[in-house]
Amino acid sequence: MEEGSITVVSVNWYSSEHLGRLTENLLEKAENPENIRFLIIDNSAGEDSELAGVFNDFASVQIQSHDPKHSQRSIAHASALDRAFAQVESEFVLAIDPDVHVFLDGWDSFCVSETQSGKVAVGAPYPKWKLGKMHDSPSVVFFFGRTEWFKSVSGGWYPFPSSLRWGWNFVVRKIVRLFGFATRRRLEMSGLIRGLTGWLEGITGVTSPDTGWRFSKAAIESGAQSTVFEADFEKKGELKNDELSRLALNFELFSHSGKPFLTHMYSSGIAYYRTNESGNLTAWLSAISEVEGGLA
Repeated sequence: MEEGSITVVSVNWYSSEHLGRLTENLLEKAENPENIRFLIIDNSAGEDSELAGVFNDFASVQIQSHDPKHSQRSIAHASALDRAFAQVESEFVLAIDPDVHVFLDGWDSFCVSETQSGKVAVGAPYPKWKLGKMHDSPSVVFFFGRTEWFKSVSGGWYPFPSSLRWGWNFVVRKIVRLFGFATRRRLEMSGLIRGLTGWLEGITGVTSPDTGWRFSKAAIESGAQSTVFEADFEKKGELKNDELSRLALNFELFSHSGKPFLTHMYSSGIAYYRTNESGNLTAWLSAISEVEGGLA
């Protein structure tokens, strides 16, 4: 195992364009790009004809075809991650969604340094408007740690609990979400609604476990701290930079020590998560470009 080596793991589901940008972005922002290798699991089982062509100029990228056999989306994603993590031999590993852009120069050295200082993991949590999830531990959006630690956690990336627990969670989530009234926008703009749903979350716990929740839970219970980014959102004009506010308001923005670390496009057809620009790739990329220009 090469000291300081990092394997970046991501799952393709007709995400070729995103993955091409992500690879360039991570290598450009890395302090030691020579230490980084990419392992992409292609959940289209080779049907995404554009994928291979995106990486013609990247010797550090390995693509493996994977057939999730028509599994539910989160289960398919988890099965691909489990396949990838079983093969990783680098000292460190990063699980990351394709539709992510990292702003921090030297992100790799930062993450390695944090884990070498005793942190068990580094990453982006679920924002608090994603009710019923863990908000104080990294999530599958960006989850960095030592490979040996990931391999020590039982249960893998599978997203769901037992059938009985799943049924209970389904009912309780409705209550926590105030039967659909607690939308993302209302949560962001109303301290009263945030307080009420936060109180309900405190009573009911995690009622919407998702891909990798066992790793998030293990990070919390390990006894060691994690470096967890702040999940920013637009709240009554508190964010001053217009383009940062735009990212926070319509997509996902994560910061560390007051500086933007990454943005996650995250588009959803679910009504209580949807924003005015959900799924608008042009708007997301435009905001990113403006923010990068301001950071230069």
